[in-house]
Amino acid sequence: MNMKKSVVVAAACAVAVGAAVPAFAFENEFHGMFQTQFDVSNFNGTNNVRDNQGDTGGFGTYDPSTTDKKAPTANFFEQRARLAYIAKASDDLKLVTKFEIDYKYWGNDSYSVKRNGGAALGSDDINLETKNVYLDMNIPTTKINAKIGMQPFDDAFKGIFASADMAGIFVSHSYTDAAASAGFFRWNDNGFDLGKETRDFFVLDGKYNVTKDIKVGGAYYLVNSDNADRDQGAYTAPQVNNVENVIVHMLGVNAEAGFGPLTLDGFVVYQFGNDEQTVSKPTSNHISAFAANAGARLKVGKGTARTELLYVSGEGNPGGRSTSNAFYTPSGFGLSESGYYSNEMVILGRDKYAMTNDAAIVYDVNNRDQGVIFGALGYDHPFTDKLKASANLGFAAVAKENLNKPVNVKTGQRNSSNYLGTEINAEVDYKVFESVTLTGRAGYVVLGDYYKDIAANGTPDNPYDVKLIVNYSF
Repeated sequence: MNMKKSVVVAAACAVAVGAAVPAFAFENEFHGMFQTQFDVSNFNGTNNVRDNQGDTGGFGTYDPSTTDKKAPTANFFEQRARLAYIAKASDDLKLVTKFEIDYKYWGNDSYSVKRNGGAALGSDDINLETKNVYLDMNIPTTKINAKIGMQPFDDAFKGIFASADMAGIFVSHSYTDAAASAGFFRWNDNGFDLGKETRDFFVLDGKYNVTKDIKVGGAYYLVNSDNADRDQGAYTAPQVNNVENVIVHMLGVNAEAGFGPLTLDGFVVYQFGNDEQTVSKPTSNHISAFAANAGARLKVGKGTARTELLYVSGEGNPGGRSTSNAFYTPSGFGLSESGYYSNEMVILGRDKYAMTNDAAIVYDVNNRDQGVIFGALGYDHPFTDKLKASANLGFAAVAKENLNKPVNVKTGQRNSSNYLGTEINAEVDYKVFESVTLTGRAGYVVLGDYYKDIAANGTPDNPYDVKLIVNYSF
């Protein structure tokens, strides 16, 4: 009897093990990066930077209007680690997970439960952030790919609208010379009855290769946000800042063409819709806004010369007209979830190396409803396989001034100039190992007369930023 039981148990175990082990090979992939940077700046890490709620905190838009004209010099170490685990069942099926651990600056706090913290003596913070958790699968016998869950999304227009992690479903299909995709994402759901007060995002996108050197594309985006009418009371989570009742339609086309050593690209985008009255917005208005971009890359010697031009419409009288020309960009907690990095700026636009301390004169293209006129020139040069450098020159102005423009403390009026400033920056990269890079990056901005005499006691100092960076990728 015992022998029979043993045989039965052994057989059951064998069946269980056989059921638990898939018929295909299962792979575990680990990837990630580690970056630490030392920053010396009178811009980053100072109280001249504040978010759209007026709070200083190391990220947001440059605003020296209430501070001393002589900007303080900050110095700090910042650190980030990103870890990715991919459970790969086959080439057609995998679960992608990505996590992040940030230290906003060494020495900030310890023994707490707080994102971006834990860099003080003793550490022991609970600060692990989840970035992505999504299923990535190719449907057999078709060329359809589906991603389901919290995933990264980049728009088809160099990130000026949305470049962020978001929860949703994204389906794409590839053809011989074309590709098409569609998606649904839920940005927010803050109501007491789920699904009633949401911000939903719909995507249709297409691309076509006219020739091997000429590509064209088009996209339609829809934002339907009812995240507006309910009084949240004492609830003070970041999502409360997203109070809005809007329907935004966005149509755009893009193109890229290669002509030997020269590559041209660009896009045109138009937005229309309605921005309705809410508890924090006393009037309703129609949306009619547009953006246009042109870029070029030219091989010169061993290197590449670059140029970027961007125009985004602005509104001169926010809330005061029946139609607004301000370009809509979705925000997460008072700041836009977008990122235009093609101009390679350090201060004038968002820095590609910025982590938690992420600040810029033009943080997003909405630019406090003023829009922006942005231009940049750059050159990248590889000296050796290990050493390369780049230099960039940029300029920016607001497209349409409004009441968000700071006041000249001496005249009591807003300055007539809309010119924000001119930036010059440079970067040197040295590859110590295949996966370890040392970088030096510095930027300096000569402020335009938009900022003349708007600090508490005069014209603010020209901002600068110097970073020394160590990056390890695996």
